[in-house]
Amino acid sequence: MNDSDLAQSMPSALQQSGTASRTYTGKTLVLAESTNWSIVRLRSNESIPGLPDETGQCSGGDPVTLCLRPGEWLSLSKILTPQQVRSELMSLALPPLATAYDNTHGLAVFRLQGSGAPWLLSKLSGLDYLAGVNSGTRCAQTRMAHISVLVYFHENGAGDSVFDLLLDRSYARYYWELLLASAPHADELASTSPHY
Repeated sequence: MNDSDLAQSMPSALQQSGTASRTYTGKTLVLAESTNWSIVRLRSNESIPGLPDETGQCSGGDPVTLCLRPGEWLSLSKILTPQQVRSELMSLALPPLATAYDNTHGLAVFRLQGSGAPWLLSKLSGLDYLAGVNSGTRCAQTRMAHISVLVYFHENGAGDSVFDLLLDRSYARYYWELLLASAPHADELASTSPHY
C-alpha cells in the first residue's frame, strides 16, 4: 500500500470518531472539516534558505510552509502527496541534521470562513483574530479549551478570510463539538458588531 492508497482508505478524523455532521453553516460563519491534506513536518538545527525563518511567517502557495518556531516548519498541500511534499523539502539545501516526516494522519484540519470566524476564535483563545485579519497571511499556535491548535490564516481565491485549524487528530470530535457549541454566539457577535 502506498501513500495515495493510504490517504484514500483513511477516514477523516470526524468520520473515524463516528461524527455524522462535518459542516456547519450559520449566518456569518461556515465551519467544515477540511480533508485530503498532505502535511509534512520539518525540523532542523539551522535555518534553511527558502523557508520562512520567523515564527508565524508563511511562504509559498501549494505547498505552503508555516514557520512554527525557529528550526521547525509545517508544509501543507492539497495537490501533492506527502512523499512529494517531503521530496520538495528535502531538495532544499538542508543541513545534515534536518529531518522531514509525514504528519498527515496525525492531525485533523477544520476550516472556518466568514465574518464570524474571527469572533469564534477570539472567544475560544486569548488572541485577537479581528486585528489579525489585517496583518496578512500568518500562523499562530495557541490553546483552545486546553487543546494545542495551530491557526493558519489566509485568503481564498475570492478574497475571503479563511482560518485553517490544525490539531491532534485524537481531539477532533471534542474540538468539533466545542466549535459547534460556540458558533451561534459568534454569529450573534459578528452580526451585531460594527467592528468587522
